Order: sequence, then C-alpha cells, then structure tokens
Amino acid sequence: MILKGKIAAMNWNDLRYFLVLAEENSLSGAARRLRKEHTTVARRIEALESDLGTKLFDRLPRGWQLTAAGRNLVPVAERVEEEALTFERQAKGDEAAHGVVRISVPPVAGRVLFAPRLARLLKAHQGLEFEIVGAANIVNLARREADIAVRMITPREPGLITRKLVELGVGLYGAVGYQERVPEMYWEFCGYEDTTYGASKREWVRTVLDRELPCRFRADDTETVRQFIAAGHGVGVLPRYLGDQDEELELIHADIDGRSRESVWMVVHPDMRRSPGVRLVMDALIRAADNIAEEYQV
Repeated sequence: MILKGKIAAMNWNDLRYFLVLAEENSLSGAARRLRKEHTTVARRIEALESDLGTKLFDRLPRGWQLTAAGRNLVPVAERVEEEALTFERQAKGDEAAHGVVRISVPPVAGRVLFAPRLARLLKAHQGLEFEIVGAANIVNLARREADIAVRMITPREPGLITRKLVELGVGLYGAVGYQERVPEMYWEFCGYEDTTYGASKREWVRTVLDRELPCRFRADDTETVRQFIAAGHGVGVLPRYLGDQDEELELIHADIDGRSRESVWMVVHPDMRRSPGVRLVMDALIRAADNIAEEYQV
C-alpha cells in the first residue's frame, strides 16, 4: 500500500519509462519506443527506483528483467497511466485548434506523400505545431505515442477509429537499362523481409513473370529496396508514387488489375477526434488522399 501511494503521487511519465522497459526488456528497445537516449531511460529508471526505495529491474547480460517487486507494480502502474492518459486525451479534445499534433506516418510515405500536403495546413493555422513520427513500427495511440496515425497495414487494435484513405498501385521496377543489360533468365529479386507483406509482393512477381526469381537480398524498409534496385542488383516491387518519380528506375510491370495494391489507413483514438487540431489533420489527410488517388492509384 505504501508503494501504491508513492506511485499515485508521481509524474506518470516516470511510469511510462517503467512500463515500456518492462515490455521491451532492453534499454535499446525502450529507447527506440520512447525516442530517447538509452542513458536517459536508465537514469529515469534509477531515479524511480530511488524514489520508491525498491529495485524494479535486474540488470542482466541478456536484458533488463523485472524483479518480483517490479512485476507486482506493473498492473498498478498500468492503472495509473491509463487514468492519466484518459485525462490528457479528454483535456486535449476540448482545446482550441492550437498546440502540438503528433502524426505517425511510415517514413517514405510521410516524406513523399503526406508531409508536403500537411505543410499547407500549418500555413493556414498559425497556432498549430506538427511533430511527425516517421517510425516503421506501429505506435500505441492509447499511450499517446501519436495523436493520429497513417498506416500501410490494416489496423487490428479494438476501440480505435479507422478509415481507409486510399489504395495505391505498385509496380515491378528495375534500374534504367537493366532489362537490356541482363537477360530475364538471370534476373534477381530485391525483396522484403519474410512477412505477410513481403510474401504477397513475391507472390505477385511470381504471377507476373510466371516463375520464381532468386532472392539474395531482403530489407525491412522500402527505401533500402529502392536503393538496391537503382544500383542494378535486380528487380523489385515499389509503390508507384515512389518508383514513377525516380529517374534511376524504369517500370517493368504495373499492377493494372489491382492484385497487389496497398491500402493506406488513418487511425485515431476516439478521445482525440474531438480535438480541433486533430480534426483539422484528419480532414487534411482525407483531402490529401483524394489527390493522391488521382495521381498514383493505377
């Protein structure tokens, strides 16, 4: 009971460090999630342990593991965090259209598709500030890791507001001149990691070319795949909005029948949609998607 009282009196941000580290079991993983230096995470945890007068983690070679006291405090900290987050979301939902709106978008799509269009919104609303979270991982909206998210995969979390913004076409690309330099029987495939996304792209290429291409390179991000294609290593699947604008690449096959189109989703927490700033961003993303569809849908 004494520990619960101490936790209730603390800044909930201290508890966030504790909960994220408990989930990640490593300073590096927690630092990426929190977007802080790993030394900052360690320092905040040590300060929390000092305030509580108890050890929360064992520092082991394989990672930071919760102690018995730490495990017992996780559900308490989760309740306190949820109450603080609910308070914060509802307060933000009642504010005027000013302040910081955190927007999570995949790095490439954010840079090419959405950032230029959102920049116009800043010009029209001087009280707004944007913080773009260009993370490939899925942010936790309930924890306000972002206020609104654009995702290239179908949202699965319950209780969130979702809307499909647009479906984007893809194509099979090679470096300029690759088709002339390399006979098709010697083509190689620049692929993605062995995920559902990567498997679907490889299957589409197999269907288009009517054979399996050898794959000696895989990456977990679109930009790296693009660079390998541009370097002449092989052919690969890219979204049309990226490949068509690249002077180093040429389109070999377009996904005309839509078998491999990529859906773009907008996701927001219900408590946040009342925020005038978030509402403005949502409307701007919808308008942007309409324009993007006209340019890159086929």
